[in-house]
Amino acid sequence: MSTIMITGGSGFLGTYVARVLAERGDRVVIFDAAGPAPELAALTAPFEQQIVRIRGQILDLSSLLRGIQQHRVERIFHAAALYDPPYSLEEPALTFQVNVNGTINVLEAARFLGLQRVVQSSSIAVYAPRQYEPIDELHPILLPSAGNPLGSYGASKAAAEIVGLTYYSSNGVDFIALRNSAIYGYGMRYPMYIKPMVENSVRKLPTRFATGGDMRRDYTHVKDIAQAVIKALDVPASTLTQRIFNIGSGTMHSATEVAETVRKILPEADIEIGAGLSALEQSDMRARGTLDLTAARQQLKYEPRYSLEVGIRDYIEMHRAANGL
Repeated sequence: MSTIMITGGSGFLGTYVARVLAERGDRVVIFDAAGPAPELAALTAPFEQQIVRIRGQILDLSSLLRGIQQHRVERIFHAAALYDPPYSLEEPALTFQVNVNGTINVLEAARFLGLQRVVQSSSIAVYAPRQYEPIDELHPILLPSAGNPLGSYGASKAAAEIVGLTYYSSNGVDFIALRNSAIYGYGMRYPMYIKPMVENSVRKLPTRFATGGDMRRDYTHVKDIAQAVIKALDVPASTLTQRIFNIGSGTMHSATEVAETVRKILPEADIEIGAGLSALEQSDMRARGTLDLTAARQQLKYEPRYSLEVGIRDYIEMHRAANGL
């Protein structure tokens, strides 16, 4: 049994990772500024005896250090972040403070206390405008002509990776970053079209979008991402030849295809979505493309299990069960 801290552990991905860790017998320490939403709290409720919850800000290094020392944390999954690209465009300074300085605090704590490993929840938003496909981890994250296509969110995630790799190579902190793609599933917060399509359709409500049908993403089920996190926490350092990994499903789907998949499962679903993209989506699409998962498959033994249809079916079943529908 290990003791593993999850920063941002009350959030969407953190909750699923906490559940998997607790299911296998680990002790989980959640460090978060807020408690979980009710639908997420229900997922970890059967395991609360194995979970310690600490209310704390990721920018408060002293609180973080106290929590790690008090509960004898061995490894950290760092998921605390500001994740909302439109909001980050309005609040760039706060985005950098939380996503970069928060990561520095986690790495400093790991350095001070000699922790075994830090796994960071990064994002494919780090990538510069697409130069080739499939996109592997060697693809540029910076071009000399422009900033990140997703603004301060993507740039802050890229900066956090650079800091983490520097702590690894210069300060001996065992660091891994997972470039996660378009995480979806029951309990998700950021809509990405899929949330209202699924949840409205289950409740027999209409869903309307004037545009967005052309937006393509590598939608990746949260249970696949959680699987990757566990593998990154556990993998022997001696087997790794790199420290950053793409994590996704390996397949791109448009929002129109998501709507078609929901209708296939729920024929009565009333969904309309127009073509075209918003300005932010147009910028985002310049960087998105099919991901090369070779490194994750070979070194982490990661293999996505949820196709889009299987993942949406799981989402529908969990949403129905949780709401008595």
